[in-house]
Amino acid sequence: MSTLSKYANRAKAPGWLRSSLLFFAIVGLSQPILASEQTDISMAPEKWRANGDVLFQHDQTEQDILVVNKGYAELKNTSFSNGTIEFDTKFVGERITGITFRQHDDEADALYFRPSADCAVSEECIQYMPTAHHVFEWDLYGQYQTHAPIHFDGWNHIKLVLSGARMNVFINGAHAPTLAVETLVGGFPDGAIRLHGPASYAHLSIAPNVVDGLPAVAPGDPAKDDLRYVRHWLASRPFVMPSRMDGTLQENTGIDPVYSAMPKQTAPWKSIPLDPGGLVNLTRWFGDAQTGQAITGIWLKTTIDADHDQIKHVDMGWTREVWVFVNGKLTFQSKNLYGIKSASKEPGGRLSLTNGSFDLPLKKGKNQIVVAIDDNFAGGQQHWGWGLEMRLANSDGIRQIGGGAQ
Repeated sequence: MSTLSKYANRAKAPGWLRSSLLFFAIVGLSQPILASEQTDISMAPEKWRANGDVLFQHDQTEQDILVVNKGYAELKNTSFSNGTIEFDTKFVGERITGITFRQHDDEADALYFRPSADCAVSEECIQYMPTAHHVFEWDLYGQYQTHAPIHFDGWNHIKLVLSGARMNVFINGAHAPTLAVETLVGGFPDGAIRLHGPASYAHLSIAPNVVDGLPAVAPGDPAKDDLRYVRHWLASRPFVMPSRMDGTLQENTGIDPVYSAMPKQTAPWKSIPLDPGGLVNLTRWFGDAQTGQAITGIWLKTTIDADHDQIKHVDMGWTREVWVFVNGKLTFQSKNLYGIKSASKEPGGRLSLTNGSFDLPLKKGKNQIVVAIDDNFAGGQQHWGWGLEMRLANSDGIRQIGGGAQ
């Protein structure tokens, strides 16, 4: 089964996922670690599968230390679902690193560290995000990042409490959660644990099913029943976006697409289920197309039926370059290029409904909304989170019917 088919089947089976969450909430951690017992994990080579530059050392106090200079180390013979994970970690300057858990192949949940001397006030110090196709989706989930009491030059104690769809993170003995995640969206209720580099790790312990009273069920998704969110998107196959060097930005950017270049109605189009928050998460569905140095593009389309001619205001979040057509005419185009001051939208080049707003000119009857979007990060040199969300000012006088004829 292809990776894309795997995601599609999972999206069609929410009952299966709920049942699995309940099952693994009971089972906890698979053998050889028994449920409901805390286990101290040795930082010895026989316990870990190394991928990359990984060393096993003793420090001056004779404690075992796992040093991941590059890549990751995966704990062998362990499938963790719910409970508490604790460990000590020491960072390498301001190099970004983290832990992934409930890991299956190339998909996982992740806690991401961005260590710096100003972590106590920096809202980018730590972040939760999902990963898919080995891509860390930090720029799609900016709501789950915050400051933290990180010791920049020394060891830090990290505690993760996972219960079903929720997670609390405690840094260096904090009594209240440093980060509280209400909806984990990695996609699996259990999986492996990986420690990523560059960083050193010590004193890892795992306590299955010890969740400190944290509820397992996520709160409802406000966007799910909010008729303002544009949904029922169809996506084309990914393609290489033609690009050129922008002399002003000093960045390779996509060449403006023309409406006539959109694939025909008879071409393969795929329905894209929304992530929580009304997010069209293209990385989840097409991240394996983001390879090499080329900029990848996709066409999205939907149809809105209006009961009279009207102008409908829209708020939209996206990464990275976007063009919006209404009934064949270009209505909006813009860039959200991370790290480029004149082309980066608040907040910090991440996806948010505050990225941009514009008007949709709707005629009476069916209106086709088409979006061309690319994943242009550093001119195609890197690939991270890629997606879009669109919300109308109101749903008065319209009906979303999806798809659309050309």
